Amino acid sequence: MLEDFIEQMKVDEYYFIITVNTENLGGVLRYLIGKGAANILVEKPAGIDAADIEKTIKLLEGKNIFPYVAYNRRFYKSFLTAKKMIDEQGGLLSCHFEFTEWAHEIEKLDKTKEALENWLLGNSSHVIDIAFSIAGQPKEMSCYTSGFLAWHPRAAQFSGAGITGRDVVFSYQANWQSAGRWGVEFNTLEGKLILRPMEKLSFQKKGQLGVVEIDLNNPEDLDFKPGLYKQVEAFLNHENDNMISLQQHHKNVVNVLEKINGKVK
Repeated sequence: MLEDFIEQMKVDEYYFIITVNTENLGGVLRYLIGKGAANILVEKPAGIDAADIEKTIKLLEGKNIFPYVAYNRRFYKSFLTAKKMIDEQGGLLSCHFEFTEWAHEIEKLDKTKEALENWLLGNSSHVIDIAFSIAGQPKEMSCYTSGFLAWHPRAAQFSGAGITGRDVVFSYQANWQSAGRWGVEFNTLEGKLILRPMEKLSFQKKGQLGVVEIDLNNPEDLDFKPGLYKQVEAFLNHENDNMISLQQHHKNVVNVLEKINGKVK
């Protein structure tokens, strides 16, 4: 049994990666924290909903433990290259992102009612995290929702805009009852960088209509699940620049994701 194995370990000397199903992420995470584990990488979103994540945050109070949440797209070569190009081009001016989900495919998945109702947190948050990891967290944001799905009664259409703490203006939209796909667009003084699909990077130079795909030298993203190799490597080597702590993730859930999902006005 896993519990018997852990009881015999010096838990604080080990590295733990939690990849159980979404419903059990929070429980396993809290179990390991309770046993003294300090080096933890937990699959996003680290809990089935905001309340589940909040339980873990309360458990961490007074402890010098900062679990990391596994948003592997932060380690895509496309994203890392875009981040570098944005810096080289003088910084980010504005961005737009779309997190349309294919509802007709999702409804066929063998997922619990709870997981489906929290789909934006459990899945769409990948896109939102990528956008704001470069743009900065919103300081002002207006969010609108409409429609519903049988498995996602909260909303089916999402739209909004705002400005971040870095003075980057942004907008977003998603329509889970229509066509579309995930994507992020970053605008600089020199042009537009496009992640659509997220594994690829294209560039549209200012003053031109053509879009050119950037040639990425990304063997790790081809030989392994994209982003996974670099993410685990960063975790094991304590290279935390592109990692997100559970504490910061919790703030993002409360201040951003819950608002986009129409749960907070």
